[in-house]
Amino acid sequence: MKKLVLALSLAGVALTSCANSQDSTDLIPSLEKLAEQGNAEAIYHIGMAYQTGAGLPQNPEMALASFREAAALGDVLAAYKLGCYYDGQGQGLIANDPDLALQHKLVAAEAGYALAQQDVAALYARQGDYDSAIAWIERAAAQGWGQALATYASIYNGAEGITPDPVLTAAYFQLFIQRNGGSEEQTDWLDDFRSSMSADDRQAADRIVSSYRPTPTELTMKALSGQRAAELLVTN
Repeated sequence: MKKLVLALSLAGVALTSCANSQDSTDLIPSLEKLAEQGNAEAIYHIGMAYQTGAGLPQNPEMALASFREAAALGDVLAAYKLGCYYDGQGQGLIANDPDLALQHKLVAAEAGYALAQQDVAALYARQGDYDSAIAWIERAAAQGWGQALATYASIYNGAEGITPDPVLTAAYFQLFIQRNGGSEEQTDWLDDFRSSMSADDRQAADRIVSSYRPTPTELTMKALSGQRAAELLVTN
């Protein structure tokens, strides 16, 4: 049976992660006022503006400094971004350091951020700690994070050191397609894969799909809201 081929694998997820939404120019003055008062979230949003050039001149060094400051003050999304800098986004400012990347991303993962949970899974997989990797990818998949659903399916389709499980492969790849829109090739692959399964296994996969209810955390929803989170911050 042809193996499931995905653009993402457990070991490579973090390479395409670390992207968050940004704030518009008119928010910057209000954010700067809050930042002067030591508001960690405001400092984080300013860091995002510096990183992307949305509202402020693009300046990776200032972005990094903002993320460091906000993370030290307890902002978990800033801790995640700091982890991204240690995980290949350092742009020559700091050297890659998988241990520090994991340390900072764990802060956001433990707080409930699905993207951080996915990245932490990838970092553990690089270390060969597959039990921890699977535990974290499961948490991201439970939130409905699309890449995590696809990765979870791929893991149980024959990842190194993992016993294949056709039920989990079929169920989670179907959930990925349903929630994210799969390509014709992916849909055809799933149809072929299901045709190779026993009737009992197909029924078991269908039960997983029908009972699945994504439960994104408040932190994940906040991170996805991007500019809206900054607007709420300055208006509250």
